[in-house]
Amino acid sequence: MGSPSDHGQEPPAGLAICARCAAEKDLPLGRCPGCGHVPAAEERELAIVCSTRILDVAALRAAQERIRRGEPVRPTSALRAQARAVLTGHAPTLARFTPRQVAGLVIANVVLTPLLGYAVWFRYRTRPGPAARQALVATVPVSLALLVALVGWRLLFVSVVETAH
Repeated sequence: MGSPSDHGQEPPAGLAICARCAAEKDLPLGRCPGCGHVPAAEERELAIVCSTRILDVAALRAAQERIRRGEPVRPTSALRAQARAVLTGHAPTLARFTPRQVAGLVIANVVLTPLLGYAVWFRYRTRPGPAARQALVATVPVSLALLVALVGWRLLFVSVVETAH
């Protein structure tokens, strides 16, 4: 299993809005599908602020409405500092597994042991991002299925042994 997303990659579920026209776009530094604007050097910080890399979805939607009403975007100095950290690569990256990595974890949980999945969860539990949750989602159902199979097998084995005597 490789590591979750590398520095500088946008999270797959990311959302951004154009600071000029408020149109939604996939990447904060990408071309706006609404007005065609591409953030220039001095606008890159503002573009990062207008994304889920900095704001939660509710705050981003509120900013989108303000831009649509014609209000200028005026982020706080703290938000600008966070955006600078993202642009310079000093911001913590979100730990996230690809679907292929999650599938590999499920297979490893079934073939080897679910303890592997719990070890992955333990490793990523304090890191920002969904990796720890992804590890649990891949591991807990396998653990429960193996537990049910083990209990069922033991009950079946005990009943077969008792009927043999």
